[in-house]
Amino acid sequence: MLSVRPELSSAVADREFVFDGGPVWAAERALDIAARNGVEQLVPAERLGLQAAMRPPSQDWLVDRLSILWTQFMVARQADPRALAVWMAETGSLLGDLPHDIVAHAIDQAVRKSRHGFIPSVGEIRQFADPLVEERERQIERLTAMETAMADPVATAARMERRAATAAAQEGRRA
Repeated sequence: MLSVRPELSSAVADREFVFDGGPVWAAERALDIAARNGVEQLVPAERLGLQAAMRPPSQDWLVDRLSILWTQFMVARQADPRALAVWMAETGSLLGDLPHDIVAHAIDQAVRKSRHGFIPSVGEIRQFADPLVEERERQIERLTAMETAMADPVATAARMERRAATAAAQEGRRA
């Protein structure tokens, strides 16, 4: 499953357990972390990659995956073909908005955690998928904010001055 590359993950992560009075997350601080990790220039490409990964699965893939689920769980039961058609249409509709890699992962997790011997419900699948979608959306939002800050000449000038002052202070401590 696609996620932010490790070198950028600390830049887009919350700082909720850092009790310094600052915000939970700030674009300028994130850019400083990315620069320290040598990946600041990768922010736009990372955002584009995550946005591209938000595409839902093809209808063919989803129908195939749901057919496998139906077959796997209904093998010993008599099933009305009309029930399959209704289940496929409704389940496909309710899962079709999820990104491909996330819905694939969520279906797998729901099957692994299934204890009752029945097909996982849409709710059980979405229980795994929805937090992953929210996290990806937050990462895209933060990468977009970082990219916007990088494109702002005033913010960039202030950032360069701040980094130069920090570097000079660190150099002074070493001497």
